[in-house]
Amino acid sequence: MIWQNNSIDHSVIEDNFILKQTKTQTKFLYMKNISKPIIVIGSGRSGTTIISEILFRHEDLAWPSNYQEKFPSVPTVNFIRSVFENKLWSLQGQKPQLNKVSKINKILFKPAEAYNFWEYLTGPKIDFSRGFLIEERPTENDIKRIRKAFRKLVNYQSKSRLAFKITGPSRIGYLKAVFPDAIFINVVREPLATINSWLNVEFWQEKGKHQLWWTGAYTQQEEEWATKNADKPELLAAMQYRKLMEITEKEIADCKAHCLTIKYEDFVENASAVINSILHFAELDSSKSVEEYLSGIKIFNQNKNEANDKSASHESEILRILKGSYAF
Repeated sequence: MIWQNNSIDHSVIEDNFILKQTKTQTKFLYMKNISKPIIVIGSGRSGTTIISEILFRHEDLAWPSNYQEKFPSVPTVNFIRSVFENKLWSLQGQKPQLNKVSKINKILFKPAEAYNFWEYLTGPKIDFSRGFLIEERPTENDIKRIRKAFRKLVNYQSKSRLAFKITGPSRIGYLKAVFPDAIFINVVREPLATINSWLNVEFWQEKGKHQLWWTGAYTQQEEEWATKNADKPELLAAMQYRKLMEITEKEIADCKAHCLTIKYEDFVENASAVINSILHFAELDSSKSVEEYLSGIKIFNQNKNEANDKSASHESEILRILKGSYAF
């Protein structure tokens, strides 16, 4: 739909229309409203990547991309998706974890957590990347700005629904303030396997191995314990994992989040059944693209590969921490 009126009050329509200027006229292209966005959450290293990559193959879904991460202030980068996915061909990227990827995977349009984009949208008042955001809430202007940015993202990708993935703190209170009708998919994995995976992956070495990486949820006593045990990465990881699970559970209950919890182990055993349950819960139709992608990849049970001698030697202490008992 196109409106042509040079006297229109921009403040009235700015949240619902994309402004398009030409030499002779002003056009307002109507933007689809953001309805029931699908938000995949999880601790990280819990299966969120493989599950979200399958889900995000759905024909209706738009999502933040590697291009949006690189150019957070440029919404038109979302038009790039049509270069790789159109009526002539479909070239879709994926995160290079377990399955082989194309030689051109680096330049392909693919889903990203896009924290640079989130930081750009939320501004310097909060630390979206690392904060639990338990008490933080967006202002009305924040909500309008964030929703407008995501409406553009969805429209420029020529899709009808929004989906995105974030890991670490669930941030449910903050996100539900922006998207009241959000649908959450919470991915969990066996605790010891998740902790071992953190300890074995490169990014954790610089982030949470010797410090509390996420902020805004710990008591002073917990922070003091973390400082004293900074030389015990297995125990520190266990503490951080427990805090993530504790806050996520509380936010789901307190915020009355519409949330489906998926176990990684169930997904490994029967990926098709789990993905279909997600599609049903998220009110998405069955998808040929999802089915084809799922049938073309291998699902590995990473729990068998996450053994860690050091964590095994601390298993009793780790289990004690996971139950909430600390030797302060």
